[in-house]
Amino acid sequence: MRKLWQAVVLSTLFAVLLGCTPALIRDADAALEAGDYARAVELYAEYTNKKPDKAEYFNRMGLACDALAEYETAADAFSKAIERSPSNSVYYHNRATTYTHMNALDQARLDFEQAIRLDSTRADYYNNLGNVYFKKENYRQARVVYAKAVHIDSTNSQVYLNLALCSEYAGFIDDALEFYGKAIELDPTSALAYNNRGALYAGAGRFDEAVADYTRAIELKPDYALAYNNRGRAHYRAGNLVRAEADYTEALLLDSALGRAYVNRGRVYLDQKQYDAAVDDCQEAYALEPENESVRVTLAEAYLERGKARLQAGESAAAISDFEAVIKIDPPGVFSTAAGEYLAGMAQTEDTEETEEPERDR
Repeated sequence: MRKLWQAVVLSTLFAVLLGCTPALIRDADAALEAGDYARAVELYAEYTNKKPDKAEYFNRMGLACDALAEYETAADAFSKAIERSPSNSVYYHNRATTYTHMNALDQARLDFEQAIRLDSTRADYYNNLGNVYFKKENYRQARVVYAKAVHIDSTNSQVYLNLALCSEYAGFIDDALEFYGKAIELDPTSALAYNNRGALYAGAGRFDEAVADYTRAIELKPDYALAYNNRGRAHYRAGNLVRAEADYTEALLLDSALGRAYVNRGRVYLDQKQYDAAVDDCQEAYALEPENESVRVTLAEAYLERGKARLQAGESAAAISDFEAVIKIDPPGVFSTAAGEYLAGMAQTEDTEETEEPERDR
């Protein structure tokens, strides 16, 4: 559910009453439909200054302002439309959508609920209210609301996607699989549905099914970097390091900012004892996601393993550098404890050599 908010349908706003629509409004509507939102705002403002009792044109001005990300102004315009026509559900819905863009979720919830009270036949109203609950991480309530949207319109694949995702987050995995299947049945071209269902299969250890779904997602969307990364993880968990590495590499070719692909490929290199490559990849991931605990810990492990390999190869200075890097990156962790023990052991060895040398000179 990367795009939680459905676009407001504009086409219904441009019906022209032949011979009755002023030129100013025709120009404003044309600008709005053409995507010239700044011009549309200017023209609607000019008209509403002259005709302040016309609710619909405040609504259209709100749509243009929202498209410009001028959310405060958009909310104000929708409020003026509501003041003039308080029984119009669309105006509440549009203001709620703007409130979600502002992350004013409680205000959005109240407006969506009012829109539903005024018109309970609109599946999109329920879907968007469900999106608010989803953003508030109230997945169980989101699930209830999405189910109402499905009851009204059982042909909308996006609602099933949303229902599947919040079911997954609420822990209803079997239900989530069923809903992803329904979304795919309604829209076989949904790469997102295949990717998300693949993740559930992988989580259940059903790696063949996961790989099949990720592969289908990639076929539908060849530049789907996340699906390549996810397929790589499925291959890795199934023990196929070569295919995992190839998928992680492809993911990074498509999206060089995908930190999780770097750390995942770094893990493959660690398993293959390619420590320089592992450290390099984990450093890239750490630069992209310095607050990610998993990335930080994997980088510390990579430094530790490379330090141990360097120590065994007699590269003491390089080993010390790696062990010190572990302690700096992972000060309270098990890897820093191990690195500290190696450093202490190396220091003790040096002290012993210094005290024994005079004995040999005698």
